Amino acid sequence: VDGCDVPLKLARDDFVALLAPLLAKLGAMTRRALSTAGLERLASVELAGGGTRIPAVQEAVTQALLESAAGAAVGGLEDRRFGAKLDDASLAVGAALVAKRAVDAAGPAAGAGATTAGEAGAAAAAGEAEAADAAHGSALGAEALAVCVAAEAEMAGRDAAAAARSAAVNELEGYILEARGMRSRKHGSLIDGASLEPMLDEAEDWLYSDAGEAAGCGELGAFLAALRVRVDGTMVAFREKVEAERVASEAALQASADAAAAERAANGEDEDHDQRRLKYPDRLRMVQKNKDEGTELFKGAVDVTQYRQAAARYNKALTHAAKFVDLSPDQREEVDALKLSLHLNIAMCWLKITDATNHLDQAIRSCTDALALDGENVKALYRRATALEQKKDYEAAKADLAAAAQIAPDDKAVPKLQQRVEAQIKRQLDKEKKMYLEVRQDVRMRPRQPP
Repeated sequence: VDGCDVPLKLARDDFVALLAPLLAKLGAMTRRALSTAGLERLASVELAGGGTRIPAVQEAVTQALLESAAGAAVGGLEDRRFGAKLDDASLAVGAALVAKRAVDAAGPAAGAGATTAGEAGAAAAAGEAEAADAAHGSALGAEALAVCVAAEAEMAGRDAAAAARSAAVNELEGYILEARGMRSRKHGSLIDGASLEPMLDEAEDWLYSDAGEAAGCGELGAFLAALRVRVDGTMVAFREKVEAERVASEAALQASADAAAAERAANGEDEDHDQRRLKYPDRLRMVQKNKDEGTELFKGAVDVTQYRQAAARYNKALTHAAKFVDLSPDQREEVDALKLSLHLNIAMCWLKITDATNHLDQAIRSCTDALALDGENVKALYRRATALEQKKDYEAAKADLAAAAQIAPDDKAVPKLQQRVEAQIKRQLDKEKKMYLEVRQDVRMRPRQPP
């Protein structure tokens, strides 16, 4: 099943026995490479790829090296273990440069008659395609080149289709996960769990079945749309209660806002155009007042409306915090500490305001503002990583969590989120690997086009 590891028990000797035909081919291929004309001696040897960590693979390569004069020149191979690894980009560039050198050495005549794609790739990798064409002629004939271009376009289309399907699967998985969590929310007891849970189990079973694996984007989208309708049918009472509470809450907030406006008018305060040069204690009192009101709203919040109102209060506090004048060093330190706390609180509010399409971006921005004041603030790093994880920017989340773990190694929340992010990265890599293997297998099964 995609995304799941299946443990298997296999003795090393049995594993090596299963590999024997492949090891024989690997040894033969290595010997042919070492017998290449002009290869006198090797300065060093590196193996690339996860499979090269297998001791039997290393032994097969080592034996081939020892049997070759060029390989034996490295020396001490019997007592060494391969551990180095080159990435794919290094291998590609290196192969391209070697091929280009061979083309250059062959001269114009050989270049004009060349028909391998490797030579064309070498020139492109070196950034000299036009110069190579002028000096040596085209590496491919017009007909063969057209076939290659068409094949590349077809593979790009398949990649795009695979990516679109992966997005559709993720959307369906995410909806099932979200629906499962609805019963844990306030008023979740009003949801018909006896109907909902089997419905979600059935949807999940289909997604991971052969039929689900074979489904395209259209079928996945239709399945999700139908599931939404069925799930909504189990949540009628729940949604009615939440909506009624939202309306009542907004009415109460509006009344509170009207009262606050009346209070400001009575005090002669216009916050939108407040350019007064207030004394430090007076301005500080206004900052703290709005901050405390935001915290009170946050603690009593039951839905996104109150979290949004809390964020508004915190933002008003920040507005006042920007209007201090003639601060002493101690006062500046106190104001910066308040600003840091406000940015962190705003980030937490935006993480809760899930009905806004940009709520994660807003949370990330607030955390970044907090880190501008304190670059080693663990709360800012953790909350930004939380938002990045929800945006599926797992590598950026991993970097923030690594920094947080280094600053606060005893923090218990950071390792938990790190494990979740690492699991998501592994799952993403497994999916990409599966997509690559499927495309590669499809390409291998197609008949080769004549040059």
